[in-house]
Amino acid sequence: MPMEKVREDGTIMKYSEPNAELSRPMQKYLDSIVLEEKDEITGKLTLKSIFPEHVIKHTMTCLRDRNWNLLFEQIIGTEIRQNYSSREDGRKEFESFFSQNRKELARTLQRIHRGLGFGDVQIYESGNTTTHTLSPRLASEYTFTSVVFIREDQFLKLQSIR
Repeated sequence: MPMEKVREDGTIMKYSEPNAELSRPMQKYLDSIVLEEKDEITGKLTLKSIFPEHVIKHTMTCLRDRNWNLLFEQIIGTEIRQNYSSREDGRKEFESFFSQNRKELARTLQRIHRGLGFGDVQIYESGNTTTHTLSPRLASEYTFTSVVFIREDQFLKLQSIR
């Protein structure tokens, strides 16, 4: 797709990629962050997320691979992890929820990711949380319609999918 187009009436349409307009300091910061790192000796994978898109990508990879441990330990927020850990069968409940709802969760995450630039997703921010919700015209087609992200220090975590 061309980056610029002139319509018949003379209107100039300029297109850009979603992250093309990041400031130089922001781009420099993002370039310094390793979002996925694997220790060559231990094989341990470390995931980090700056933007909701990163959390979505990591979560979808865990859903695809059924890697509930990585999802539990590194992607969900501390409060949610502690909530599950404090219950007798909390970890089993966590894994059961993600296992049983795997396809519907992935479907919602994919739609939110694809719909960000097209008005299909409404974004709400409050304090250290950001909620991405499918627009009302799409929501009825999905079991899960909202994803809540929480900022913990400089990184973003998954708070909930509902």
